Amino acid sequence: MKRNKFTLSIFFLSLCISFLLAGCGQKAEVSSESISAISEEAKRAEENEEREQAERERHKKLAEGNVELSKYQIPTYGNVTGCCFQSDKQHVTLDLEIPDIPQSDDAFIYLFAFETYDTEHNMNTVPITSSEKATTCHLTWEYQEEQLFQEFVPALLVGGEYIPLSTGSYITNPEIIADNQDSIPLINSKKGLLIDPSTLETPLLEDLGVKHAIYNIPLSMILGETTNTACPTIYYDFRGKTYQFNGAAINGYDYLFSYLTSLDMISTAIVLNDWDENNPQLIHPKSRNQDAGAYYYAFNTAEKEGCEYLEAIASFLTERYNGGEYGLVSNWIIANEINQQTTWNYMDTDDVDYYAQEFEKSLRIFNNAAKSNYANAKVYFSLDHDWNNNKGNNSKHFNGKDLLTAINRAAAQKGNYNWGLAIHPYPNPLTRVNYWKVDYDKSIDAPLLTLMNLNVVTDLLKQKEYLDQNGNVRTITVTELGFTSSSGEKLQAAAFAYCYYIIEANPYIESFIMNRQTDAVEEMKQGLAFGIYTPDYSPKYIYDVFKYIDTNKASEYTDFMLNILGADSIEEALEWAQ
Repeated sequence: MKRNKFTLSIFFLSLCISFLLAGCGQKAEVSSESISAISEEAKRAEENEEREQAERERHKKLAEGNVELSKYQIPTYGNVTGCCFQSDKQHVTLDLEIPDIPQSDDAFIYLFAFETYDTEHNMNTVPITSSEKATTCHLTWEYQEEQLFQEFVPALLVGGEYIPLSTGSYITNPEIIADNQDSIPLINSKKGLLIDPSTLETPLLEDLGVKHAIYNIPLSMILGETTNTACPTIYYDFRGKTYQFNGAAINGYDYLFSYLTSLDMISTAIVLNDWDENNPQLIHPKSRNQDAGAYYYAFNTAEKEGCEYLEAIASFLTERYNGGEYGLVSNWIIANEINQQTTWNYMDTDDVDYYAQEFEKSLRIFNNAAKSNYANAKVYFSLDHDWNNNKGNNSKHFNGKDLLTAINRAAAQKGNYNWGLAIHPYPNPLTRVNYWKVDYDKSIDAPLLTLMNLNVVTDLLKQKEYLDQNGNVRTITVTELGFTSSSGEKLQAAAFAYCYYIIEANPYIESFIMNRQTDAVEEMKQGLAFGIYTPDYSPKYIYDVFKYIDTNKASEYTDFMLNILGADSIEEALEWAQ
């Protein structure tokens, strides 16, 4: 084997020292210890050179790879199997699998971070980390706060340019960094209500025994400055920018959620993107048409400013209501009845896949924000009863089934997470109260989703590709459903009681939130008197039924229902809905 340059240099240096000493009239002596040390150092240098040479050879082989792929094949060659915080909460690891080692310019797989709105994935940036190619590759890096909302994409360097090696992934276990790791309070009841804020701290609410409460948060109400000196503007710093929240409006929500929490209620907030002239950046570019007459508009996840603003809002709200002094919001519903894209979540499109992809980005933003602040928070999107009835015409509304499938597909592509589904299985028409008198299709392709065929949605969500991260059926909750008293208060009460028992018997449904506590005058004009109370707060027949239905006195107040249903027992009535 040839001696390396370093070894020869040491050898000649020792000779020179010997000659110099001899020239000074001194006897040149080199101790055995010095010779041994020089020999050991030379040996280590030689071993290092051998290792470096072996590494160069290995890197060369990794660069050459075992398979040559075209630039069109590379982006689908790999598969991200995980993107998670490590237990130290300071590092994140992306796990990547590839069938074989592909050819590229060098021996490495690189990782890039992209913002949610950046779907083009321009690779002309600096990678955040890299790792040697392997069929099972682990890319680890130190977490930065902004990365909670970023997508991570592995890539190869081919022909001097970076090419994605697979679809990207977001961090899928944000709950690990949450300060609040408490479990959701255990509530042995599914009874909930859309509450009337004017009844707070009164027997009108507290005597009802409500266990689940829901309330809306329209964004225009909470954004911007306020001149209220008692509740000044709240300045919130997020990712290097300062955002303003209306102190007076936030103070109202602080009171509401802290009060509900003090009553041991499970609070659910619905985040709604209403038209706001002061914040047009929040409206999706395909939704900026106030003349469309929609109630709410799609979130802007397509542009930098809108996306950053939404991340700030999600972080602010979920941080504030994470169980501290302002109370706990356990559940967050993002938008309302999103399959009704012309009225309740407006976007000018009939492309269900595009619509789903844009919406899913806002869902994930709230999911990662909520769970990074309260580990057991849940995030939902809502669908109404139009399950599969548009006959292929998406111009008016999307089928709930089609949209659910598209959102599930979009979420799975970028890292599965535990989103939930909120449903509104109203009878058709909404004024129908005796919904049990109608025969409903119970196949998975049924046109309508109602109380009498809830299996339609559970049968779909039980399929393998729809399961959550833990392999379980996703959380389902009924967050809006009511029955009008316009055809009689006793009929309304019977419809509610039967509905409650159907939902109570369904193991997949977490809660039933009734619409609403007090009749809304504008709805009454349409024949929809859904409340427990009339507008002057007089209780209806449903009052005692609602109050006692989840207690040991339930039968005293619900037995009348059987005669109205025409059933001999509650067991028989429940069979009709199976």
